[in-house]
Amino acid sequence: MSSFQIFNQLIKKLDNFKYIGISIGWLSHKNSSFANFILAILLIYFSFLPNLYSQELLAKFHDWSLFRTQKNNKTLCYIASTPIKREGNYLNRGEPYFLVVGIKNDIDEVSVSSGFLYNQASNVELSFGAKKFYLFPYETIAWSSQKNEDIEILKEMQKNADMILTAIAIDSKIAIDTYSLIGFNEGYKKLKEICEISNYD
Repeated sequence: MSSFQIFNQLIKKLDNFKYIGISIGWLSHKNSSFANFILAILLIYFSFLPNLYSQELLAKFHDWSLFRTQKNNKTLCYIASTPIKREGNYLNRGEPYFLVVGIKNDIDEVSVSSGFLYNQASNVELSFGAKKFYLFPYETIAWSSQKNEDIEILKEMQKNADMILTAIAIDSKIAIDTYSLIGFNEGYKKLKEICEISNYD
């Protein structure tokens, strides 16, 4: 499956957040800043929904692909990758992927899908050797819980050769995906160049 198709899948999944009110109420109780951040990101994503097919594949950097889409003089760019190794006891699932979206100069958001509905009681583990992060799952997508964590994850992605994502599905099946980070630095640098000027405010 191409990264273009993967991003289209992501947008369709994000479309499910149109009934986000109930969940955001819970998120606000747990972490109001996180809830507001997620809402802001979703509003940006939704503003691009009518213009999905204007996506442009800009370049491939080994295991990562860089895309850009534009609407109303706004630019959204993102890099995507799929696992180079897949393990676990799951029977079947959709296509897993890892995504980094350039939102603003100071906000780059990390998100991931393991191709199945997540167990909401278990965070998704992202590991770089002994260094571990825990992503917040909602349905089929998981995010970091705060902006500073995104920053730390991106630093690790630039320093390491690979990363491992461990997730538990709603049926308690486990998926362990290994992502190559070869080409990430070049792709991320180009993403920052393209998204250097943004006007989402």
